Amino acid sequence: MFWKANKGAAIVLLIGMIAAFAAYFIIGSGPQGDIDLAKKVLSTAICVVLFVAALLSFILSKSGPTLEIVDELTEQHFEQMAALEAQYYGEDCITPAAEAYRWYKRYPGTTIAAAIGGKIVAFVNLFPVKEPIYKALREGSFNDHTLTLEGLADPFDESEEPLHMFLCCVLTEPAYRGLGLTRHLISLAVEQYEPVKSRCRRIITDNVTPEGAEFSRRYGFEQVQTSKHDSLIFEQDYAAFAAKVLGTEQQAQ
Repeated sequence: MFWKANKGAAIVLLIGMIAAFAAYFIIGSGPQGDIDLAKKVLSTAICVVLFVAALLSFILSKSGPTLEIVDELTEQHFEQMAALEAQYYGEDCITPAAEAYRWYKRYPGTTIAAAIGGKIVAFVNLFPVKEPIYKALREGSFNDHTLTLEGLADPFDESEEPLHMFLCCVLTEPAYRGLGLTRHLISLAVEQYEPVKSRCRRIITDNVTPEGAEFSRRYGFEQVQTSKHDSLIFEQDYAAFAAKVLGTEQQAQ
């Protein structure tokens, strides 16, 4: 995925299109305007801008490390994720890297991450937890700093029991925000649970930053609690969340 390359190309494309249409109106308007020449200039300019944008995207994508989804995460990756989290909140709200890695080794779908040059720059944790853990989260009495592998539920067991989903963490480095990367990671996280979506009932978030709370609101969550560790607890139906993430809201209505 050429996220940074596409951003640069998009900027060039936008500026080029503005210039092309500006030239069209300047040449074609007024008493002395030549509309035929204006159309030729516009069509030529659009072709040139598209070519330049595509070429720039290609060059940028080849000029440095590629931003990509990591197929197999290591414990070092989880240490990087913990370090990213530590930039925004205290260790008392961060699951230790070794424990998060235990989650991943047992249930690989718990973490979807993107890296550039081997360095994690964005990740999402989405997985089901056992009902007592979910209830404690909703009551505001549980801090996922203490969440262990034993508190997670197996989403693909033979049971028909409901799955209680926890969107544990969503974090993207500032330099990679606004590129659609966060949405892409969340989509990948949600898609893996599509085979068991009928079992997924509710989904909860525990937000320790204003940005986290705003993210939850933007994705349709509603606040239900202020936790004992001063975070904001948000919740909604999992089906509504998945539909918003995957863009199937209209189909569901």
